Amino acid sequence: MLPDIDEDFERCGRRQHTFWDDPIGALLSYLCEPRPWVSKVVAIAHNAKAFDSQFILNRTIQMK
Repeated sequence: MLPDIDEDFERCGRRQHTFWDDPIGALLSYLCEPRPWVSKVVAIAHNAKAFDSQFILNRTIQMK
């Protein structure tokens, strides 16, 4: 049986995140938050094409 997506994980917190007002900035800020239980975060962009990824790449460069 698959767990309910609306239930939070005890250690990680919320399982589903949506970003509406500033989606790229909010996503990158979320990915850069400190997580004491892991040493590395890997983000996979499923079906990201060259044009789509430029927005994330440009914001990442701006944020340094």
